[in-house]
Amino acid sequence: MLGISFFRVVKAAAQNFWRNIWLSAATTVIMTITLLMISGLYVANIFGAAVLRAIEQKVDLTVTFTDTVTPDYLTAVRQELESREDVAKVTVVTSDQALEQFRARHRDDPLIEDSLTELETNPLPATMYIVATDPRFYQNIATHLAADKFTPFIEEVSYESTRSVIERLIAIITSVKNIGAVVTAIFAILVVLIMFNTVRLAIYSFREEIDIMRLVGASRWFIQGPFILNAIIVGLLAVGIASAIMYPALKAAAPHLSRFFFDADQTPFDLYGYATEHWLTVIGLQAAAAVGLAIVSSFIAVRRYLRD
Repeated sequence: MLGISFFRVVKAAAQNFWRNIWLSAATTVIMTITLLMISGLYVANIFGAAVLRAIEQKVDLTVTFTDTVTPDYLTAVRQELESREDVAKVTVVTSDQALEQFRARHRDDPLIEDSLTELETNPLPATMYIVATDPRFYQNIATHLAADKFTPFIEEVSYESTRSVIERLIAIITSVKNIGAVVTAIFAILVVLIMFNTVRLAIYSFREEIDIMRLVGASRWFIQGPFILNAIIVGLLAVGIASAIMYPALKAAAPHLSRFFFDADQTPFDLYGYATEHWLTVIGLQAAAAVGLAIVSSFIAVRRYLRD
């Protein structure tokens, strides 16, 4: 009996979908647009996080050492910093390496080469570049390097000169997360309202059949089921259409986004590759949002009508 009842509910849901095809089509279009917006927010958050990580890698804390520093001391300081959880990367450029890099950059300028030849000593100091795991940690690292054991060998810590850039970066990261959360919540509410009113319209168009079923003693599930399943069908159909639109759009846009937001010396983030590799997560998120919101909104709409 349960199987027969379920089959009848599915059959009624399919009949409702085709009997009111224009309303079903309109609902599918609205749901597809909403899913595209939600998916767009999701991939924008993923891509935005990758861009921010790339910016973070370009912001560093520069430590300039005195002429008295030794290679062993530089190695010891680097190892100590690399052992910290808030440090992602430490790069050391010795005085000799700095001179070689400077000469390589100005190899076509004979005046600079002659000036370096005239000097008896290397004028370029040893430098250390520190990248933190999070921009908020630069202050802690700078404070650590201000300890008495470092001051005799450190000439300058350039955190103060990059403080404004770091603080702006922190503000951008926070704003992106907050705005993404707010916009996602707004679209979720809009989906519920749209589906709720769509189901109410469908119920109104079938109000005579519903009244007859209530009079003959049909179960609540038999009355509610077709509308809930109809909403699920619309949601799944919208997922398929949204995915068919989103993936070609990402494939076309990803190369341009990578060239625009990433420098030539950086490894660009392939947004289309990420969406393809994590297709189960992307499509699963769409399906969960579509089916979940469809069930909730249709269930509330039908229950409200049955109480009237």
